[in-house]
Amino acid sequence: MTASITTEVRVACRADVCSLWDAMTDTERLNRAVGMERVRFTPLEGATAARYLASTRLGGFSVAYEENPYEWEYLKYFRVYRKMRGGPARGLAVEYLFEPGRDGLTTVCVRLTVEPRFALLAPVARVSSRGTLRRFERAIRRLDDALTAGRSIAVDDVVKSAAAEAALARAAQALQAAVAGTPAREQAAARLVEHVRTATDFELSRIRPYPLADAWGLPRREVLVACLESVAAGLLALRWDLVCPSCRTSAASVPSLSEVEGHARCQLCDVRFGLEVDEAIEATFQPTVAVRRVDSGPYCIGGPARTPHVLAQALLPSGGRATLTAPATEGAHRLFVRGGRSLRLDVAGGGAPSLELTADEAREWPARATVAPGATIALGRSDGGDVHVKLERLDWVRDGATARDVTALPVFRRSFSTDLLRGDVALQVSRVALFFSDLTDSTKLYATAGDAAAFRLVQDHFTVLLRLIADEGGTLVKTIGDAVMAAFADDVDAVRAGLAILEAFAAFRATAPYGDRTDVKLGVYAGPCYVVTANGILDYFGQTVNLAARLQGTARSGELVVTRELADEARARGVLAGASASAPESVTLKGVEGAVEIIRLRRGAAE
Repeated sequence: MTASITTEVRVACRADVCSLWDAMTDTERLNRAVGMERVRFTPLEGATAARYLASTRLGGFSVAYEENPYEWEYLKYFRVYRKMRGGPARGLAVEYLFEPGRDGLTTVCVRLTVEPRFALLAPVARVSSRGTLRRFERAIRRLDDALTAGRSIAVDDVVKSAAAEAALARAAQALQAAVAGTPAREQAAARLVEHVRTATDFELSRIRPYPLADAWGLPRREVLVACLESVAAGLLALRWDLVCPSCRTSAASVPSLSEVEGHARCQLCDVRFGLEVDEAIEATFQPTVAVRRVDSGPYCIGGPARTPHVLAQALLPSGGRATLTAPATEGAHRLFVRGGRSLRLDVAGGGAPSLELTADEAREWPARATVAPGATIALGRSDGGDVHVKLERLDWVRDGATARDVTALPVFRRSFSTDLLRGDVALQVSRVALFFSDLTDSTKLYATAGDAAAFRLVQDHFTVLLRLIADEGGTLVKTIGDAVMAAFADDVDAVRAGLAILEAFAAFRATAPYGDRTDVKLGVYAGPCYVVTANGILDYFGQTVNLAARLQGTARSGELVVTRELADEARARGVLAGASASAPESVTLKGVEGAVEIIRLRRGAAE
């Protein structure tokens, strides 16, 4: 067998190890900067750890290789091995090592190992490796310069597409018209247009509104609304990513909710998962082809930056062992083996110094274990094929604009009314706040004031309610006679909208013809439910819907009824200032087991 050839380059960097790790582990960006070719990935099944067959060009040769999952330990190293199918090499390994030094300096070592298929190709492999490493060195130095100077860590694409200025101008004009009158939204729209004009192809290949908003220092909701408005304006296209609950990367992407099924499968983790709209479905965007034809890649589908909640990952071969190291800081984690086996792993002082596990199918695992900071976690496997294992943080903050967030916005209901779920699909939402209203004595009003006057009053009262619901971030689900059902992504926003409606309705009753003969009764309840398409709209069903409607049914004229827990949350956030709240009251609701503790809120003296 021909001996392998290993070459390396060491780069002395001025940036600290954390900054360099964050920048370099984004291998999609790094591979673009180095000048690598795009890669086509085809799913692989079988007993090897590789989940994809990759096709690309390396060193002027067309190659295909089995892409193993990356291995890494946070802030220390990351590496990947590729088993070549044909071509001049049998295998190729790339390893990046981070060596912190004095005064915050860091040395980065890039090591390239090639296994030539024939001895005669060894000199060619050596020369090609050196050229590749020189490109890596230049890219790392540019990264280091940017980090040291406090500039964006973005490395320019080797090729950057240009925007079609005429189409961009038309889209920008339509977008600004759509958001006019809301300063924060206008600012978000302007930044978005400039982003589409000047950002790299990599940055535009998958636009995520919330990280963008955080980087710009703008409210997340306003940037999300600007992105949605930009779809109708012709600036961006919307896609829905189906996000794996383990690796939290996109397992699939579809252009419409109508193409979403009840479950999805992650090829990398080899797990099937149900689709919860507030965790597993994320809205992402990309410029329309008419505005800018970006290079979406991919150039890589691995790398630690794709899964920043994963602190360590290793390959576990059949008949072999893998070792991970627990982090030095305490916290809640999960140990996961491809295929779905997992356990809750708490890192805490006083925990075990080591943990030994066997990943064979027949061996039972405990549900939970506790290890000390820095503990050794060793896994063995004697049956089945090769797999990868990983140690994940459980407290990682999610920053995706989920389908729950998007479908609860008025702009989505207005502009994407045809983007509905299939009729046979119901998707779970782990939490949504549902608002119900009722106009009191409306039936009597039709009898005493006449149909025309009563109908006019009902329509005018809808105008008051729907404006205030939208102002507080809610969206109309449907009207039912003279009642309103609305949804809010934030529980307290629903309370805030209810109190605003009580305040506004006092003025409405004083000025509207026959207004003094009626009032509103409101109820809000937050909890899990399902999203479905019913009668041509996105609707909700489940016990949370029933509870919200029942709470509204217990309200008296001029009251908003909520649970005690929701009232406490609203009080803690300062929303109940200027309102009066009743003492807690236990009520029995039809169809609900046990008593529910409620608070009655009215406009009036502060608590």
